[in-house]
Amino acid sequence: MRVTVVVPFRGGQVDRDVAFDYTHAHLQRILPAARLVVADTDHQPFNRSAARNAGLREAGEGIVVVCDADSLPEREPVEAAIEAAADGLLHLPYTIFSGLTREQTLRVLLQDLPPDDVGRPDLVTTNSVGGVLVIDHDAYWEAGGQDEGFHGWGGEDVAFRHACDALLGPTVRHDGTLFGLWHPSEMDRRSGQYRTNIARQNRYRGLRRNPRGMRQLIAER
Repeated sequence: MRVTVVVPFRGGQVDRDVAFDYTHAHLQRILPAARLVVADTDHQPFNRSAARNAGLREAGEGIVVVCDADSLPEREPVEAAIEAAADGLLHLPYTIFSGLTREQTLRVLLQDLPPDDVGRPDLVTTNSVGGVLVIDHDAYWEAGGQDEGFHGWGGEDVAFRHACDALLGPTVRHDGTLFGLWHPSEMDRRSGQYRTNIARQNRYRGLRRNPRGMRQLIAER
């Protein structure tokens, strides 16, 4: 089975560069046989959806693990998701997202401590759909790829989940934890761009049970 790991990333910020180096090594450690692609485009500013799409184009056929540069998945759920992803569905290799504090992140990065051994995380949620996903290359494009109309923080992961649910079938989760490394947040709920992204996301949400409408929305892009 051909497996490619795609990491959307643009350097230039020290905290993100250090997190990327650690995540890159972590992914190589848990998936040593996989090809690893670091993806970016010429979009200004950085467009995460466009970078992911570029990475999928470079990956070609097979199963693709798309993992953000600040996200540490566990080996067993990722392996389970890879084995199952031939079914053409979107697979999320975690049921719990644990967002680490700045201090906990430093202990992971500088002392190489396991992320589940640095204390109570800053945020724990079972609702997250971002950070890492596993999907067959062709299924990714059957669901339209990721919407490059999202700019800045928020919305693209939820939108893609809804597109996959509508066009591929229900998303599958695999028991495990995804650890998020701390960095200054780009989220600004007061900004016009954030509100625009959430409105765009909600268009996908409204069509999550409407394949025909979802295809029309994707065609409009």
